[in-house]
Order: sequence, then structure tokens, then C-alpha cells
Amino acid sequence: MARPNITVLVEDQSFVIPFSESGSLTRAGMVSLGGLAYALGTTAEHKTGVMTISSVNEWIARLNSTETLGHDGWKEASIVNGGSHSEMPFFHTAGGEATAGTKYAGGTFARWPSGPTGAWKDEWWAAHNYLQYGGVLIVGGTGTVENTATLTASATAFHDKQIPLDLVFAATGDHVSHTSNIASFRQDCIAVCPTTLADTAALSSSQTNDEFNVSVHGYKKHLGINQGIREDALDDLIQTPLAADVAGCMARTDAVADPWWSPAGFKRGQILGTVRLEDNPTDAEMDTMYDGKINPVVTFPGEGTVLFGDKTLASSSSTLSRINVSRLFIHLKKTIGAAARDKLFELNDEDTRRSFRNAVDPFLRSIQARRGLYDFRVVCDETNNTASIIDSNNFVADIFIKPTKSINFIRIRFVNKNTNDSLE
Repeated sequence: MARPNITVLVEDQSFVIPFSESGSLTRAGMVSLGGLAYALGTTAEHKTGVMTISSVNEWIARLNSTETLGHDGWKEASIVNGGSHSEMPFFHTAGGEATAGTKYAGGTFARWPSGPTGAWKDEWWAAHNYLQYGGVLIVGGTGTVENTATLTASATAFHDKQIPLDLVFAATGDHVSHTSNIASFRQDCIAVCPTTLADTAALSSSQTNDEFNVSVHGYKKHLGINQGIREDALDDLIQTPLAADVAGCMARTDAVADPWWSPAGFKRGQILGTVRLEDNPTDAEMDTMYDGKINPVVTFPGEGTVLFGDKTLASSSSTLSRINVSRLFIHLKKTIGAAARDKLFELNDEDTRRSFRNAVDPFLRSIQARRGLYDFRVVCDETNNTASIIDSNNFVADIFIKPTKSINFIRIRFVNKNTNDSLE
């Protein structure tokens, strides 16, 4: 018989709170097809179909909350996984804190101390990775009263422009058609989507070729929220598409600069929380991707992992083929469009036209001073508000813009001179 002894067990339900940035008010939407709102939403969010998350800490806290779920998981099992109770969000198995088959999270029971799992795991991590860059996340999708089990690419909560968005990103390759359609439909935000495979430079056929769409290659491998890094754990790292991180780079750019600056490169394109890339592209692969309008993410030894491209899917012959130019025009449309609403139902005369010019000119000059424009011109007078325009109750303003361009190619020449040669 064993001697008397004391056994002390430590149950780890702690979370690793990752480093995160802050200060960005950029709002990104993410379509959920796996029931995130069902799994983590409050009662109000479950009814409206939209969750708003403002920080990584808030997102992680939802996993460890003791708040009772705002819905009846038994009745709505089919929404998420076809009715398998044991895989429902926050179901406690036999021997746990609650009796199997009778309890869900709530009261004194923590929701999910081991981290995300099930059908919504990949979406949870994509949301987490975006939030690290300090932006605001809006999640909308299936598993709620407003949006039940069926969600088509042409019918999502984010088609409603009353939900303001600057970006929208796809959590996985399965979300590309929904995400791309949102941006092309709204035309007031940028869609960031992953390529469908990690080892190919082929564009997804589900993505629209316009200035509102951005394609990103690759996956990053990163730590979970309750694991430390060990050599024997490197094969168990979480793997997540980089689209969420690239959207995060745009949120960071808005915080440290302005939307008309490129989110790529070593100043604003650093990718957070990367242990390693699933596939670090070679120079030849990067050339192939960039020619195909796909933005690579690259790890440079000793320098970090960065977004190394800033192309949209617009035609290469247009300046809108660059992210910074596309986002500049979206910013102009939103701001000047809001100012133009003030002119609705006013009289179309010189006083109104002068008032419009006086509102727009200083705004464009401020963007020019902040290096967003080379030059501009606003025409709103009798030349474009002719008698026929006025008689048809229309009001016309033509704004000509020369947007600044990002540097994609640098050529440096060294010239070898003799000792006695002049350097003039």
C-alpha cells in the first residue's frame, strides 16, 4: 500500500493575451458561415445577426465568459452542425463541470476555457488576427435569428450600407465569394481575400476583378491562446489565411498615416504573431504572383514577415490597380458624398454651387498637404450645370484628381570613378 501522500494538480484555464496594436477606428466586416454569432454572441447579437468587437481582449474574454447563452442550443443544433449535441458550442461532457446532455455554459460555468473549436474555429482565429492590429471588427453571418442556416453570396447583412464598413475580409477560401460580392456591391470598402491554395498563384474564380478587391497569398502559422512555444509543439501551430492580417495592415495604416498610404512594406506592412509562414515564396514565385495581381507575404531573415505587394484586382492600366489609390477614392466618395447631401433640395444657383466648392476645396487641399494628391480641380458652375441640367433637377460637380502613387520599383545606380575624376 502506498504511503500517505498529497497530490496537487494545477488546471490551466488561462489565456495568452497576445501583443496587439491600438488606435485604429477602421471597421472591418467578416462573414461567418460557421456560426460565430451563435457560439459567442449575446442575446441581442443573436437576434440582430451582427456582433461588434473592439479589441483582442474582448474577443478572448468571450471564450471565458460565464454569461448564459442567449439562445436554446438544443433547438438550434442544426444551424451549426446538423444536430450533434456533443459538438455544440460550450457543451460540457460527462465528468466536467456540468452533466453531459443537460447543461451549456452559464452561471458559474466558463464557456470554453480550452479555446475555440468546432465549425467556427477558423473564423474565430481570423477575427482574432485582425483585431491584433487595433481595428474594430463586425461579424455577421449564419446561426442567428436574422440570418439562419442559409447565406448566399448576394444576401448578407453587410449589403446593408447602414452598417458602415471600411474593409471586409474572408476568414477562409470558402468565404471568398461572399466577401468579394459585398465590396463590389457596396463600392465603399475593400475586400481582402485569400487565394484558394497555399502553394499556387491562381486567383480565385469567386473574386471580382475590380478596384474593390485585393487577393493575398499564403497562410501564417502562429501560437494558440493557451500554449507556449516548444520545439515539439511547432507542428501543432494554428494555421490561418493571411487575408485577415492584410486587412489589419490597412487598419494600422489608417491609424499611423492615412488611407491613401500603401499598407505594404516594412513600415506599415509588418505581419504580427507569425512563428513561420506555411509557404515562404521564392523570388520567382513572387514575380508570378504579382504579375497575376496577387499580393505575396514574405519572411525576410532578420527583418520579419511583411506584406510585399499593394495591388488590387483592377486593370493594370488604371491607377486604381493600387490599394492606396483605390482607398483614397473610397475616402473621397464617402466624405464628399456626405457633404453633397447638404445640397439636396437646395436651389441650383451660383450661391449653392459656390457653397459646394467652398466646402470641397479646403478638404482636398488638406489631403494634398498630407501627400494624398499631386493636384486637383473642382468644377461646379454654369459650364456643367446648364439650363437643361437645372431643369431636370440635377446638380453636377466634376472633381479632377491626380492621386499620389506608391513606389513599387527602386533602381539605384553605383558609378565607379577614378581617383582624379570629378564627382560633379
